[in-house]
Formats: sequence, C-alpha cells, structure tokens
Amino acid sequence: MLKGKISLTLGAMVIVSIFLCTIAYAQEMAVFDKEGGGRGYFMFGGNIIDIKSLNSYLESKGYSKLADNFISFGGGGYGIIGKVIIGGEGHGLIGEESTSDSYKTSIGASYGFVNFGYIVYSTKGLSVYPLLGLGGGKMSLKIVERGTASSFDDVLDNPERSAKLSTGGFLLTLALGTDYLLKLGEDEKGKGGLVFGLRIGYTFAPIKGSWEMDGGIEISGAPEIGITGPYIRLMIGGGGFGKE
Repeated sequence: MLKGKISLTLGAMVIVSIFLCTIAYAQEMAVFDKEGGGRGYFMFGGNIIDIKSLNSYLESKGYSKLADNFISFGGGGYGIIGKVIIGGEGHGLIGEESTSDSYKTSIGASYGFVNFGYIVYSTKGLSVYPLLGLGGGKMSLKIVERGTASSFDDVLDNPERSAKLSTGGFLLTLALGTDYLLKLGEDEKGKGGLVFGLRIGYTFAPIKGSWEMDGGIEISGAPEIGITGPYIRLMIGGGGFGKE
C-alpha cells in the first residue's frame, strides 16, 4: 500500500512538472511566435483493455476474473506551429482488485506517447484535431496470497507470498481531440488562459513483449496480450496562442 502511494505521489510530481513546463513553453510561444502556441494539461478518464485471454488463464487456475475497465490519469502537452501539433503525454491505469478464496489479484498499466496532429477546425478558442501517437507501455499483474503474513518476521521466514508479472511493448494510438481555450489575458502579441478539452481514442499494440517476473526473469507459456482498447478522457490545463 505504501509503495503504491509513493509511486502515485512520484507520478503526480512528474505530471505536475510536465504541466508547468508546458505552460511556460506555451506562454513563450504565444509571445514570440505569431504562428504558434502551446498547451499543457492534466487528463482523467477511463480506459478499456482487452484482457480476455489473460482472464481465461486466471480462471482456469482458480483465480477470480479481472475487470477490463481502468481508471486513467496522466498529463501532457503540445506545441502548435501553424496548424501542426507536436507533443507528448503519459498515463497510469488503475484496475480493480479481484479476490478469490486464497489470493488477491490486481492489474495496472502505464504508457506514454509522442503525438503528431493537425488542427482541422478552429474558431473562437475552440480547436478540433486528430492525433497519431507513437510510444510504449507496460502492464503489471500482481498476485498476493491472502491473510498469511502478520509481521515482518513472517515475511522474512516465507517471502514467497506474492508474485508480480509484467509485459510491455510498442504502442500506437489514434485519437480525436477537442480543446477550448478560455481567455484570461491578452495583449498585442497573443492570448492565454485555461484549457478544457475532451479526448477520445484507441490504443493498439502491434508489437507485444514477453512476460517477466521481478528481476527480469522471462516467463514462457503466458498469454500474448497488449494494451489494446478504447479510452475517453477529460482535460484541464493552460496555454497560450499568438495572434496571426
């Protein structure tokens, strides 16, 4: 639990750093480039991942089925040159924990993309754009034996009470995004403010990696799965745009 909280805190710090740096970049773009701008944002939503083959393996061994819906949180940003978009983003996915008579199982994932897009419609602060993202991700499955360790000595006496398996691979994403820039300030060189948006897309895993245990031990005979499925996310952040 503590490790999860630390990881979540570190992830949040990274996201905040990306967010603040992107806003600073956006403001500079708005001031110095009359043809460009930039935006940075937090993202929150839901993601569905195709884990049917993994669930088949788990159920055949007496484990409970895992839900395929995940909570998604992350952040990112992009720069605008004319109508061309270049940016990046990263996300963490949290799945529901499943419990059987003897074990608790949980699954999570994370991934990041470099994005390329083009603004196909823009008016009065509203922008609509398709995106293509190239990146990679990792999915982790954790299995913990229930109710067996009650003290530090118990864990040292029998450390083999849990297992963590992971797999990764190359990912693609196709998405449609829409942003609205709520203007809070403007001068002769540009404008800036809050950004609200919506992103709908789908991730593909054309190249899937093998499963490994902690320590890099490769596992054979595992189901071949990737982070594949649809997502929808809300976005909030800030940015700026130069006057043409």
